[in-house]
Amino acid sequence: MKKLYSLLLLVCLSATAVAQQKFELGKPNNDAYRYLDNYKALKEYIDRDKYPNFKLGAGTTVNDYLNKSLIKNLINKNFNETVAGNAMKMASCVDGNGNMNFSTVTRYVNAATSAGLNVYGHTLAWHSQQPKGWLLKLMANKPDPNAEEVYAVIASKDLTKDQSVGFKSNESQYGYTIKFDATNGMKVTTTKSYGWEIQFVVWDNIPLKNNQTFKMTMTIKGSKSGKLDGHLGDWGSNNDGNSSTGASVSVPFNTEWQDVEVTVKPTMDTNFLLLHVPNYVGEVSIKAIKFEGNTRPLVPQTAKEMHDTLVYAMDKWIKGMMNACGGKVKAWDLVNEAISGGGNDGQGNYLLQHSKDYNPDGAPDATWDVGGDAFYWQDYMGSLEYVRQACRLARKYGPADIKLFINDYNLEGTWDLKYKDGITASNKLWSLVNWIKKWENDRVTKIDGIGTQMHISYNEKSSAQDALKKAITGMFKLMAKTGKLVRVSELDMGYKDANDNSVPTGSITEAQHKRMADFYEWIIGQYLTIVPPAQQWGICQWCTTDSPENSGWRANTPVGIWDLNYYRKHVYAGFVRGLNGGEPEVTGIEGVKTDKAVDTSNGIYNLKGMPMMATSLDELPAGIYISNGKKVLIK
Repeated sequence: MKKLYSLLLLVCLSATAVAQQKFELGKPNNDAYRYLDNYKALKEYIDRDKYPNFKLGAGTTVNDYLNKSLIKNLINKNFNETVAGNAMKMASCVDGNGNMNFSTVTRYVNAATSAGLNVYGHTLAWHSQQPKGWLLKLMANKPDPNAEEVYAVIASKDLTKDQSVGFKSNESQYGYTIKFDATNGMKVTTTKSYGWEIQFVVWDNIPLKNNQTFKMTMTIKGSKSGKLDGHLGDWGSNNDGNSSTGASVSVPFNTEWQDVEVTVKPTMDTNFLLLHVPNYVGEVSIKAIKFEGNTRPLVPQTAKEMHDTLVYAMDKWIKGMMNACGGKVKAWDLVNEAISGGGNDGQGNYLLQHSKDYNPDGAPDATWDVGGDAFYWQDYMGSLEYVRQACRLARKYGPADIKLFINDYNLEGTWDLKYKDGITASNKLWSLVNWIKKWENDRVTKIDGIGTQMHISYNEKSSAQDALKKAITGMFKLMAKTGKLVRVSELDMGYKDANDNSVPTGSITEAQHKRMADFYEWIIGQYLTIVPPAQQWGICQWCTTDSPENSGWRANTPVGIWDLNYYRKHVYAGFVRGLNGGEPEVTGIEGVKTDKAVDTSNGIYNLKGMPMMATSLDELPAGIYISNGKKVLIK
């Protein structure tokens, strides 16, 4: 039964109407969400006396944080830690030639720490989102120092077969098209005449050497006579205004196929070929390009050479990142997603992830090769050395009090549960715990903590939901037993119906939203109850808002605390209850008298002066409202 209390303090509606940003409110025009308006910011519900080390984090799109005040304010007000979703990963900072740009990282770290937030680093060593081109070039076959030089083809590209192009300027804007066919290769058709604006990278990562002379041969013809010009180098040398960096090229052509030879002398190792079609309207076809020069026969690098080369690359990367952060980032995912879901190391542990080419027959179920820009350092450095080197370099270049975590997914998995020492937890977590012991067995390497991603879903099928809860409880128990710091690193939640089908955001009912809120409350409660305060790093919510339909991450899934319009969802209340240890008590109200008959004829308002749609207090959830000039408390 609801109880109504009339507060004997007369109020002026205009005085109570305080401007709030939308992320401080529930969904508008819906009284079922008005109770959310009265909650404080999330981080204010953390009991610092009980949990002095706990950090509430948010996965953050860095460009949005730096450029959109609404998002920056949402993060700053509700959280005390921020984690870059992608901006601090290697491929975001290192290009295909090993050039490093940390300007965005530095801006982000400075902005967030100035706002009083911790910045948690994500991630130093991973196999995905890597500058694969640069790393493969570093390990490419080398000239045989014991062989004599010969004149040979250094590199070639047959555009009738390799029908690819890199960067290209906007085709519709500049009135041109690039198409390929098996007879003519690449055909560029221009309808407007420009000086240099029609441009494209026809070939990237060409293995030419600095200050050596090469002959470039291009098989080319046009619908009329003309020329191509361009640049052999990279973007930095192309735009620096210095003619001594990079090499200019000019290729004349006529209406017949011909092999046009041009002498070039690169000013750097490894180049792209950027071409322009200047002052020309018509068609130009390029069938093939090749570079010839003096070279020695190539031989593979030794295993030690490849190992040392990758240590050099890792050193350059980690040093650059730590310098960019200026000692302000005190904790990192040292290694991300290292453990596979299969194989056996001989001790019952899953193997580390490797590429398919590394061991295609030995343990195929131990490989989750994501392709694309994936580069598996452990293929070349070994499963122990890979992590040990990353740890050594992070401690060498990072702040003295740096904390290093191993972060992984499916640690709450229900399909490979293993019972040991009174704890039931996933074998992937047991494997990770044992791998940490192996990495630390050199008595130099030290791993400070474990991060569990927890990309999960509430499941209406009770058996599945119960199994997930059991696995989560066991996971926290095992993580706590290690004595390491414990962090929930990428928490987000979808929803599955009783048939195990994912429910899209637009189809989620109010009851389902509230089940998700209750599940969030339960998870936070389990963490705070099971993990000792001294081992608590905190919980990071990976998605602050629901995922759009076109998202590359859990598309059209209700993974956020806020909806796509940045209004609080019911799960906001679940977070509040979880952090607070239950529903917060209304405080600061004295002299309350029961009032069974409250006059609502003049409307009902919330404490921000916004009118409610309800005409009776019985229709409203618990909270504080204003009616007939008085504050009314509904319990």
